[in-house]
Amino acid sequence: MKKLYLVLSLFLLVSSIFAQPFKFAWLTDIHIGYPKADEDLRTIVNDINRRSEIQFVIATGDIAEKGRNDELELAKRILDSLKVKYYIIPGNHDTKWSESACSKFIELWKDDKFTFEFNGTKFIGLCSGIPWRGGGGHISPEDLKWIDETLKNVSDQQEIIYFQHHQLDSETDNWFKVTNRLRNYNIVAALVGHGHANKFYNFNGMTGIMARSTLNRGGSWGYTLVESKTDSLLFYEINKDSIPISWGGISKIKKNEIPVIDSLQFKNFTSEIIFQKEFNQTFVSAPVVWNEKIYTCSRNGIITCFDLNGKQLWEYKTFATIFSRPVIKGNILVAGTVTGDLITIDAETGEQIQTIGLGELITSQLVTFPYNGSKLLMTGQKPKTCILVGTASGKLFCYDLETLEPLWSNDVSKGMIETRPLVIENKIIYNSWDGIVYCVDARSGVLIWKWSENKNFYYSNAACVPVTDGKNVFVTSPDKSVSAIDLLQGRTVWRKTNYNSWESIGISRDKKLLLIKTMKDKFIFVNAKDGSINKEVEIKFDIDTMPVELEENNSNVVFGLENGLVYNIKMKNYNTDKLFYMGTSRVLSVQNVKENIYCSLNMDGTFVIFKLL
Repeated sequence: MKKLYLVLSLFLLVSSIFAQPFKFAWLTDIHIGYPKADEDLRTIVNDINRRSEIQFVIATGDIAEKGRNDELELAKRILDSLKVKYYIIPGNHDTKWSESACSKFIELWKDDKFTFEFNGTKFIGLCSGIPWRGGGGHISPEDLKWIDETLKNVSDQQEIIYFQHHQLDSETDNWFKVTNRLRNYNIVAALVGHGHANKFYNFNGMTGIMARSTLNRGGSWGYTLVESKTDSLLFYEINKDSIPISWGGISKIKKNEIPVIDSLQFKNFTSEIIFQKEFNQTFVSAPVVWNEKIYTCSRNGIITCFDLNGKQLWEYKTFATIFSRPVIKGNILVAGTVTGDLITIDAETGEQIQTIGLGELITSQLVTFPYNGSKLLMTGQKPKTCILVGTASGKLFCYDLETLEPLWSNDVSKGMIETRPLVIENKIIYNSWDGIVYCVDARSGVLIWKWSENKNFYYSNAACVPVTDGKNVFVTSPDKSVSAIDLLQGRTVWRKTNYNSWESIGISRDKKLLLIKTMKDKFIFVNAKDGSINKEVEIKFDIDTMPVELEENNSNVVFGLENGLVYNIKMKNYNTDKLFYMGTSRVLSVQNVKENIYCSLNMDGTFVIFKLL
């Protein structure tokens, strides 16, 4: 009896260590919204439902083409018709243009990551899409904490298969933070999408596999059948021919040897660091500066006030997601949440003043401006200051700052409003993800003109904050163009298409030069009058698609890059100083505090107050 018990115990132990054979379907780069992508997915779901050997399904990102709510909803309706359970994570197409500020994906699928066990194997999937910022990959601080907690319950013998959308190389800027965590475990492989091809990789010693898109681009729809055996992981493509075609496999016998990467995450070069803090939280909006105080607002809705030495003065928790940048006028701070609440807070004390619900997702940066219209408040008094709010549906709302009484609204835009509207001479100019630049009357919200030279969604000016010299409005977009638009009539004054610009533009203090961070290696200064190049500055920052606002202060242009570096260009001689490195996370717009003091914040919550030397 004791021998039988011992044998049974050994069998159970071996079974728990060595995973049992099984098969699952792997879908990636579904792109619902792309022509006939829904038909491809329905065909694939029907094919999977006919195969009894498939135990579950995993989908690794780019579920939608443009991240729109209706695309995600359609994807869910189709995937929900699977007869087996499925697990899903987003990709960059689901996060870059998300009109819900990335909330719809979680609303539909309850999370944007997953972990589960099947036949002794641990499956882990993380979101590598960056909210509203570019096509590259990044793992958030919150998800790194989550994977740490998940791995606490995994033995060093249990097999792990890891999933994310982007490759675990330069496509994911902080890839090493994942491999460093998995290296001491029995990691079988990392399965990724993004590249739309069946391909093997070596991710710093970890076996990597990329799979084809489900889309019918080469004559047939298709997906991947994965067979997990005791000693190997095998991959088959299933397409219209319905017969699994083997395209490769990996051995489980040979363990991955993954070296640790000791990456420096902060280095000062030529600045004086006054204060540094690690929030370890995701930030989508840049800090706000007011009355020698600095205000930060995290994605999870925590607003924090600091003095110029970095001392925390107060903290306010909204208990909501915030993507839009708050604004301060007088002593009133106004914040807008993704759930549609407009909140006013005393900027000195952090005490809440009032809250109203818009019934719309607030996505734009907020703006205040003097009211010159004819409408009176309920008290009979004329409004003094307005607060301007843009939403995910493209609506623009104007409220009285002190009472939050509505003054006007419009819905002329048909796409999400993301950036800060520009207010000048009773005109409001703003961009939208419908590819159009709008000008409306600041007193009534009535449309004055609209402009577009390229209505292609992917080339919209929507992530660019427009600037003006008082005569023209200037925008840049991912079609690499820079345009000057007549402020009065909305016509094109000049347009340059060969400057390799992207979504970052500013204007000098004297309004004569446009400040443009290009997509690759250069910063250019452009004559605002005719669009000719005044000066090119070589910086060698490689590819950069991070939209930032650019300003001149005391003849300095201080800005951050998606590679984590912060630079200063001295406009007196165009010399460039590399100030400091903030780590592997994209740097938000750098803010001037006063004189030569600035503050900088990256998307991972590294916060720095510094002085130019």
